[in-house]
Amino acid sequence: MLIVGLCLVSIAGQITLYFLPDYSSREFFAFLFNVDEETNIPSLYSAYALLVCSILLFIIASAKKVAGEAYIIHWKSLSIIFMALSLDEFMSFHERLIEPLQKLLNTSGFLYFAWVIPGAIFVLIFLLAFFKFIMALPTKIKRLFLIAGTIYVSGALGIEMLGGYYANFYGQENIIYAVITTIEEFLEMLGIVIFIYTLMLYISNYIKGISLNIIINHNQQTLNT
Repeated sequence: MLIVGLCLVSIAGQITLYFLPDYSSREFFAFLFNVDEETNIPSLYSAYALLVCSILLFIIASAKKVAGEAYIIHWKSLSIIFMALSLDEFMSFHERLIEPLQKLLNTSGFLYFAWVIPGAIFVLIFLLAFFKFIMALPTKIKRLFLIAGTIYVSGALGIEMLGGYYANFYGQENIIYAVITTIEEFLEMLGIVIFIYTLMLYISNYIKGISLNIIINHNQQTLNT
């Protein structure tokens, strides 16, 4: 519901920007809720959701390490990856690669946003590196992993390429492009929500007896919860 709400408000802001008469703070409202912008409310939500994924993955990795189970490095690596994605979501570091790569590779059409090239390479390397790990997961968790990943990548790369094709020929300052980017961000956010649910389900069913130790150096006391 929150994701749908963010997307609807974003589209409403773009409609006011392109079709309604000017009014006080119109541009600010459109920017504040635009799902395709950085350092605003939707990007803060997405960054927070990715951070939650990173924290949950770290909890699982820590529990696996204590239990002496396999694939600890994979859980830790996923936690680091999602931490990086969280920072990128809020600051949009990957978008700074677009112009240099466009000039270097002379991309156009579906590859107009040239960062999708290293993005696709990263996804391929990820699948090769994590294939055995994913296949070793319990059946339901594995299915949800794949569903979440497919939805997220479909938005982040698939719809991004479609948006690049449209932007290449018609520009980005129009309502059609705004709709395309809203669909893209919706799929990304939906994929992350499914992934959070998957991780919480995995913790609930397969990680038992997690304890948290808080060490307070000031008085050398240890609190166990």
